[in-house]
Amino acid sequence: MSRNNNGDKFSNIMRVGNFTKHAVENFEENIVEQKDYLEKVRAHEKSRDIE
Repeated sequence: MSRNNNGDKFSNIMRVGNFTKHAVENFEENIVEQKDYLEKVRAHEKSRDIE
C-alpha cells in the first residue's frame, strides 16, 4: 500500500508541476501578445472581489 501512496503523491506533484508550467507559459504569451494584459487581469480581480 505504501507503494501506491508514493505513486499517487508523485502523480499529484506531476499534475501540479504541469499545471504551473502551462499557467506560466500562458501568462508569458499573454504578456507578449496583449499590451494591456496586466490591467485586464487587475480589473478582473477587482470585479471578482466585489461579487
